[in-house]
Amino acid sequence: MFLNQLNKIIAYLCLLILFSCASVKAPQGGPLDSEPPKLLSTSPANLTNLKPGQQITVSFNEFIKEESLKNAIEIFPGINQKIDFEYYGKDVIITLPLNLEMDMTYVISLNSNLSDEQNVKLNKNIVIPISCFSSIDEGTIKGKIFGSFTKPSILLWKGIIDKSELVSQKPDYVISSSEQFSFDYLAFDKYTIMAVDLYNPKLSLEKNKLSFLPESFISVKEDNITNVNFYFHKEETEVESDSLNVFDEIEEFASIIGNLYGNYILPVIIELKNEDNSFKSELSLDGTFKMKNVINGKYQLFAYQDRNNNSILDTGSLKNKDNAEKFYVYPDSLTLRSNWELEIQDWNIN
Repeated sequence: MFLNQLNKIIAYLCLLILFSCASVKAPQGGPLDSEPPKLLSTSPANLTNLKPGQQITVSFNEFIKEESLKNAIEIFPGINQKIDFEYYGKDVIITLPLNLEMDMTYVISLNSNLSDEQNVKLNKNIVIPISCFSSIDEGTIKGKIFGSFTKPSILLWKGIIDKSELVSQKPDYVISSSEQFSFDYLAFDKYTIMAVDLYNPKLSLEKNKLSFLPESFISVKEDNITNVNFYFHKEETEVESDSLNVFDEIEEFASIIGNLYGNYILPVIIELKNEDNSFKSELSLDGTFKMKNVINGKYQLFAYQDRNNNSILDTGSLKNKDNAEKFYVYPDSLTLRSNWELEIQDWNIN
């Protein structure tokens, strides 16, 4: 009798241990984490009247991968001093450099190198404004990037910088971009700006793929958002002879007509473009344009002032004094279908 009861007790204890172990196992499966880390708060919350050498705690909604922080934290305008930080899982404590100027707004930029523990990286910079003064600057530059690009960055210099000096002068601000970008918390001043695809600061600037503006500088003014656009050409590739007969295989086409008005100087090229095809027409003296035999598909419509008559939207170069040609983008994408004629009425480029 006693042995039977002892065996039952032992069996019960074994089952209890077994179920207890099972209860602490992590759940299996579930959706993969695809969301980049998000900034929750900073401490102090008010980032004015700071002191050089002061510490700022940056808190995220999930654990950050410690190794990713090394190349992820930047302070702009650039300072020649190492940025010290301490890692605490979801919190990062950043020690401000000692050489910050008292009357300037800086930004702590957390770039796309930052990732969570599942290696999900930021898809755009997190920008945190800081100031040793009592206020934060409010100037803004916004813009879009068109054409063919992989991972563009926007470089910004405070002041009017000659092209010959850009090679040797580090930008004051760098922001990673996609199709849109925004510089906030800027002082009201004049700036030099360019776009660079796959920017590598270790390479000389002229070895990067660059795009300039038509203007040599832009002004950031109070109560006014400065808007600028950049364009990248698709890299030239060798076309196989079979692909040159694509029009022989297509029996039906679309067409587009329209008129342009505003402040422009002829010649102006109208270009209808997508990832695979490009169609061009020169604007007539009366401001109208027409393109026939367009392959159906979704397109973006551009107009640009062709100053050198080469029928190419020139985006500027460091090797000469020429800036980019001024271009305009129709605000909506266009869908063209076979045997349709699409009309663009009164496209105003002012």
